[in-house]
Amino acid sequence: MQFKHLKMTGFKSFAEPEEVAIEDGMTGVVGPNGCGKSNIVEALRWLMGESSARNMRGNELEDVIFSGTASRPSRNFAEVTLTLDNTSQDAPAHFNSSDEIQISRRLERGKGSTFRINGKVVRARDVQLIFADMATGSRSSGIVSQGKVDALINAKPRDRRNLLEEAASISGLHQRRHEAELRLNTAESNLDRLEDILIQLDEQKATLLKQARQAARYQSIADRIRKADAHLMLTRFTASMAQLDHTEQNLRAAEREVAAATTAVSAQQRKRDEASSTMPPLRQAEAVAAAEMQRLSIARSELDNEEERARQAAVEIAHRKEQISTDITRERQLLADAEKAVADLAEEASAITLENEGEAPKIEQAADQLEQARVEADSAEKALADAAARSRSAEREAESIQRRNDELQRQKETAQNSLAAIDLASLEDTVKALATHLKTAEAASTMAMTARIEAEATIETRRSALNTLTGDRTTSTENLARIRAETEALTALLSTSAESTATPVSGKVSVDEGFEDALAAVLGEGLAAPVGKNRNGYWAEITIRETASCPDGATPLNDAVRAPAELAAALSGAGVVASAADAESMQPALKPGQMLTTKEGGLWRWDGFVLPHGSETSAAQRLKQEARLRDLSRQLGPLADAAGEAEEKLAAATAELAGLESSLQQLRADETEASTALNTALREDQRGRDALASAASRHDELNETLISIEASLTEAAEEAASLADTSSLNETVTSLSLVAEEKRQALADAMGAERSISNARAMRDRRQGEISREQTLWQQRQNGANERLNELNQRMTAASRDEENLSGVPERIAQQRIALADTLEKAEAERRAAGDRLAEAETRLQLLEAALRDADQNLAKAREEAIRQEAQRDLARQQQHDIVSRISERLNTRPEELAELAGLNPGDEIDTAEDTITTLEARYDRLIRERETIGPVNLRAEEEMLEIEERITSLEAERDDLIAAISKLRTAINQLNREGRERLLKSFTEVNRYFGTIFNTLFSGGTAELSLTEAEDPLEAGLEILASPPGKRLQSLNLLSGGEKALTAIALIFAVFLTNPSPICILDEVDAPLDDSNVARFCDILGQIAEKTGTRFIIVTHHRLTMARMDRLYGVTMEQKGVSRVVSVDLQAAERFDKTA
Repeated sequence: MQFKHLKMTGFKSFAEPEEVAIEDGMTGVVGPNGCGKSNIVEALRWLMGESSARNMRGNELEDVIFSGTASRPSRNFAEVTLTLDNTSQDAPAHFNSSDEIQISRRLERGKGSTFRINGKVVRARDVQLIFADMATGSRSSGIVSQGKVDALINAKPRDRRNLLEEAASISGLHQRRHEAELRLNTAESNLDRLEDILIQLDEQKATLLKQARQAARYQSIADRIRKADAHLMLTRFTASMAQLDHTEQNLRAAEREVAAATTAVSAQQRKRDEASSTMPPLRQAEAVAAAEMQRLSIARSELDNEEERARQAAVEIAHRKEQISTDITRERQLLADAEKAVADLAEEASAITLENEGEAPKIEQAADQLEQARVEADSAEKALADAAARSRSAEREAESIQRRNDELQRQKETAQNSLAAIDLASLEDTVKALATHLKTAEAASTMAMTARIEAEATIETRRSALNTLTGDRTTSTENLARIRAETEALTALLSTSAESTATPVSGKVSVDEGFEDALAAVLGEGLAAPVGKNRNGYWAEITIRETASCPDGATPLNDAVRAPAELAAALSGAGVVASAADAESMQPALKPGQMLTTKEGGLWRWDGFVLPHGSETSAAQRLKQEARLRDLSRQLGPLADAAGEAEEKLAAATAELAGLESSLQQLRADETEASTALNTALREDQRGRDALASAASRHDELNETLISIEASLTEAAEEAASLADTSSLNETVTSLSLVAEEKRQALADAMGAERSISNARAMRDRRQGEISREQTLWQQRQNGANERLNELNQRMTAASRDEENLSGVPERIAQQRIALADTLEKAEAERRAAGDRLAEAETRLQLLEAALRDADQNLAKAREEAIRQEAQRDLARQQQHDIVSRISERLNTRPEELAELAGLNPGDEIDTAEDTITTLEARYDRLIRERETIGPVNLRAEEEMLEIEERITSLEAERDDLIAAISKLRTAINQLNREGRERLLKSFTEVNRYFGTIFNTLFSGGTAELSLTEAEDPLEAGLEILASPPGKRLQSLNLLSGGEKALTAIALIFAVFLTNPSPICILDEVDAPLDDSNVARFCDILGQIAEKTGTRFIIVTHHRLTMARMDRLYGVTMEQKGVSRVVSVDLQAAERFDKTA
């Protein structure tokens, strides 16, 4: 089959459907870095079944789906389709109906991958097998990247064997062998489980035989229990019926009492209602009389209140008139004060105006004098400032020179002291001492590290020995535990199977190996009987005059058995023959007491009884178990000793290792301490060297500083000598200061005079403003006083009018009080009469209500008794219902059928006395205890035993089928191994031959070869690569240079192709590390392989020479960022067109 066409949709950067035709020869894929060239290679690998997201350069498999860009949305699926040419019909048989095979893989987000072949959904393994049979696949050597070349170079020899397997086309063979081995393991596991199940079923069958006998006894007791239970339930049911009748009679009597009490309550209720109906009119009359009396009392109180209010109003009016008179007098006084204040303020304002008019010339004269004094003072101040500035400048310069001179002297002293403090000789001695200490620390650190490494090596050796001892101890312990467990199990089994406390005779019998079945066939169940009297049977010592002899032609069984004397008679006539056929032929000639058996078992007695061999009896099993128990008992001692010795050795080795590890911890601590000391010494040495260098540098700097300071001191002395005398400048400053002070004093006097005149004028202006405000305020007070006088006069008139109105109120109130007193006395008499009539009616009603309450209490008691009797009746019914339910549950019958079930006659009287019920319960409980003493019983034992027998037969047939299947699988695996080994050795020879030839071509000389290492079996061996480039000796691949390694690996890959050409080869930038000359040879080899094998090459490259040698080119571009497109150029067609043109 040949690859024809590849289509990608939504795969990685191929957002839109893109197609690549895979034609004969070499197809190149070119394009800039990051444009998606390698995505074409990964599309093919993904289609071939690659399941590792990491190998697809992703974190998860869904990363192969186009994830979108800034301008394109993401896709929900990715699909890759490959078309194969199947005209040669060499595909698997069920696909050869078509000349083309289309394989596709589709991945949808959240749904997983789907593989299809010709549109039909298949398994991933089916696709992988198709490609494996074509000597290719997702991880085959036919898909080569630069990283894979590096991986081949760095691979272990066993990993390189995959190349040989692909060359031999046994990759699919390996998968089939692996599947066969899995099926074999499964079959063997199933067989082991079947054997275990059969053993369990045999044990269950034996157990069910005993359970069936117990079930029969159990059923007999159960019948008696059912009969006793029926009698007991019948008695209880009859008693419950009688109790129910009694409670119903009591309930009817209680219901009659309730009816009588209800009638009495009704009569009392009518009387109470009649009395209650007379109460509302009486209460209404009493309420009307009381309301009228209350109204009259309120009217009287209102008259009293009105009289008090009139008196208080008169007092208040008198007080108000007095207050108004006082207010009128005060307001008249305020009005007079306001008029006087207004006149005084007008006079003061006129005086201030006249005074301001006379002060104007004085203000102008003071301003002129002030200006002249200010000009003279400014001139004197300026002259003084100039002189003072010249004086201060000279003083500052002198002070600066002096300070600089002092600073230079201080720096000189400091430099001289620092120079004297530097001891270079002492620092040099310190550096030498630190170097010596450093060498000592380095030696100590080296010794500590050496000691630690030696200790670790020793510990590793001891740990390996400890692991060995641990394995020995585990093996010994497991063997001892297994033997003990088997011994305990056999001991428990033999003790359980014994039917009495006496030791069975089988425990006293010793039989040679292989004769257990023979002895069991002869003695049968007698092996389980003890020697000496026993209630369940035993072997007695008797004296027999004559015992049967061993049949002629047979080996006496006594020769293989050592048994008590009690068995002598039973064994004397038993002989062992070689086969069942011999026994059958010799049986007619047997004498009384004689019998024949074989080592396989079976019994042929003189009386014609035959027990065929092959049916193992429990006696034979017991003999084998006892023999096995004796053998295990012999093994227990040595095994226990071996386990103890292994434990002692392990403890000693563990203690030794613990001591060594403790020593190692100390050595590690010593090494850490030495390393710390070394680091400290290194730091101190470096600090010493740095201090010495710093001191030397400082010494030179100080010498240079002293020279500079001396020069500066000389220069400062010259500047101090050149300064002029400053005494004349000081005298000039003093005289100018006196003149300036006089001018300042004159200016101050002028300013004081001008300020005094201005302040007086300002005070008069402020007072004039205050007078204006005060005049306005007093005028407002005058107007307010006039308004308040008018208001007070009006209030005085109103108060006089109110006082006149109140003068007739007391007389009117006295007349109304007299009339109201007569009416109030009549209303009081009517209210008392209505109250008496209401009290008499209430007393009669209370008596009737008391009688009604007594009747209600009697009714409640009657009802309580009726409810109690009803509860007794319900309880009796519930008890009867419970008994009926128990009858149905326990006996599955009705009460009417209990007499027949209990074995009673229809006319028999049922005694329901308590003693009788107690006797029946005791009988029932005794039968229950008797049944419980039997213990758990399996009532389906017989049915289950038949089911188990059927299952045993079915499982034995399955076991036979599994044994046959295991045999076939082992034969098939051996055949696969043999075929794979032959094909691998054959391909090794061919690959080795091609490898040497291609290596010589690529290197223009030299030799190379392959060798199988690490195992004798080729299927498990590793592949070692040996190469000898021109001018070099033969050496391993790992010893070559980088370029030589790459060329050697490429030569090996091409050798595999020549041995077993695959229909497709993909090279992803394999030529990247090669120079131009090697690329040319590389392309020559590609052309030869393509022409010789028909392999179709897809080559991803950036190299111009490789592009030039391609038959066609596909360019991968990214017109849109993140979206790849494919364009193609057929170079062969272009050459033909160029030649034709």
